[in-house]
Amino acid sequence: MNRVKDWLDEGWFGCRRGYMLLHPWELVGWWQRHTRWAWQRVFRGWDDRVLWSIDYWLIDLMREVLPHFKITNGGLPSWCFDEPFANHSEEDFEKAQEKWGGIIDQMIDGFSAARDILEMDFEKSSHEALKARYEAGLRVFVDNLFDLWS
Repeated sequence: MNRVKDWLDEGWFGCRRGYMLLHPWELVGWWQRHTRWAWQRVFRGWDDRVLWSIDYWLIDLMREVLPHFKITNGGLPSWCFDEPFANHSEEDFEKAQEKWGGIIDQMIDGFSAARDILEMDFEKSSHEALKARYEAGLRVFVDNLFDLWS
């Protein structure tokens, strides 16, 4: 819904409203580009616009995927349990899920800080504080990359 609102706010096809009325041939190029990008997303999972700024794309993707992963995750890494290879009670599972959820929250916080750095949004906190949050979150992400399965 936000994309539609943004499209209407910025005008027709990314231009001022009157521009397309005076330059209708631009509409053909707009449709060609957007059709090509749509096919690329269907067949590759990403389009050429990702290459323009892959950092934004990766950060936004992880910020969107990790909260869903946290909610729907069916598996837990064995190291989240106090005794990895024992029979576990419901209480053990709850403690392990809480521990794993905290780790995923650190990852989300790191990617959120990275987005704030890219946007140069230093009103929330200083650049050093954002960089520390980003580095801590990325360290946790790298350390647990192979545990991100469900």
